[in-house]
Amino acid sequence: MKKFLVSIFVFFLLAIPTFANSIDKCINDANFELKSTVSVFVENIDKDDVIYKKNEQKLLNPASTLKLLSFGAAYKVLGEDYKFETALFKDDKNNIYLKLGGDTLLSQADLNDLFFQLKSNFDITKINNIYIDDSIIDKTPYPKGWMEEDTWPNQRAITPYIVNKNKTQIAIKRSSLATKVDIIQNDDYKIPVINQLKLAENQKVEIKRLYGDNSSIINFQGTVVQDEIIDLPVLNPEINFNIKVQNAIAKNDIKFFKKITAKKMPSNVRKLAYVAHDIKEVSKDILYGSDNFCAEVVFKVAAAKYINYSKSASFDDAIKMFNDIYSKYLTEGIVITDGSGVSRYNLLNSEFIVNSFIMLLNETNIKDLMVGADEGTMKDRLVFLKDNLKVKTGTLSNMSSIVGIVTTRKNKNLVFSIIVQNSPKRKAILKNFEDTLIAVLHRRY
Repeated sequence: MKKFLVSIFVFFLLAIPTFANSIDKCINDANFELKSTVSVFVENIDKDDVIYKKNEQKLLNPASTLKLLSFGAAYKVLGEDYKFETALFKDDKNNIYLKLGGDTLLSQADLNDLFFQLKSNFDITKINNIYIDDSIIDKTPYPKGWMEEDTWPNQRAITPYIVNKNKTQIAIKRSSLATKVDIIQNDDYKIPVINQLKLAENQKVEIKRLYGDNSSIINFQGTVVQDEIIDLPVLNPEINFNIKVQNAIAKNDIKFFKKITAKKMPSNVRKLAYVAHDIKEVSKDILYGSDNFCAEVVFKVAAAKYINYSKSASFDDAIKMFNDIYSKYLTEGIVITDGSGVSRYNLLNSEFIVNSFIMLLNETNIKDLMVGADEGTMKDRLVFLKDNLKVKTGTLSNMSSIVGIVTTRKNKNLVFSIIVQNSPKRKAILKNFEDTLIAVLHRRY
């Protein structure tokens, strides 16, 4: 009888799938194509124990999950209390210097406030010149490895000149008699346009930059059936910024009519005014909104501090900072060419991603800044894991990725990286696979 009961127990024990088998089944049931690669690495950080791995050292494109690591590196360098400051200084000759700080949240209202402070703290009739110190980061507009479809108008140029997120709105509007299509720009910054839009029974608007990448003329072609408002990156961020500065000067009744030019600020200056946004505010665009422009600017601003502001920070400086911070986990073939994950030349593996993320968890409070279930890029996903999940997602053509930390039903903390590459399945299917696998981690461990 005893042997019989033991046999029954063993039978049922073997019938229960193991944790690893549950993940394997999840992957197999997804029925990925033969050319597809699925990479998974999961570690229990409570016990420092790897509990599942599959293709964990396969070099793959991380897409926007790279933002977690690039921002994490910036977060370590800048510090948790860092503020992106835009300030006004004066020298002993009453020259005013507007020092740019790479603040991706700087607005026209902020500039208005900045010059209001100047008016309150300084005799504005004594202003000699106004200069802009734009030396914090260089003006290389796009990282190496970005394709033509990754540049304007799909992405904003990376620049120290930032105001109102470097976007402008253009309205496409049918005339009152519906006989033609008008293009309306209400912003003080105007884009020269050629309007070749026609009324038709379908909406298909094409926007092209005439005469090459350095052109300031935009051609609107195609057909219009309804009115539309389009957000476009400004073509010339420096001109746009100068216009907004002039607006702020005029709004505060400051009589200054000289040309504002760029000039590095000397050391013997006194701060008169400033506006700032802290790193936690800025992080939302990166970790919640997965904003590529913001990610690249912050990456370079951190590099500026990393090289002790010895020069205008470049993408190469930012990449060196990244490699130095994660040097303990770098293995052969790992390479990044940007900080946002847009480049197809980025190559990481799941093991590197998990180990680097665990280091960030141990040394910073980055977890508090990350997206949870049913918010940001995780809206309507894994709602039942509210308060038990923090992640960063990533998507490019034919691939999807996610990295994060989940607390299981048994109160274990699992850090994971999931990458699916070379799959023609729809984005929704790939995201559903990720959610299913994360649910298995939560329920089965």
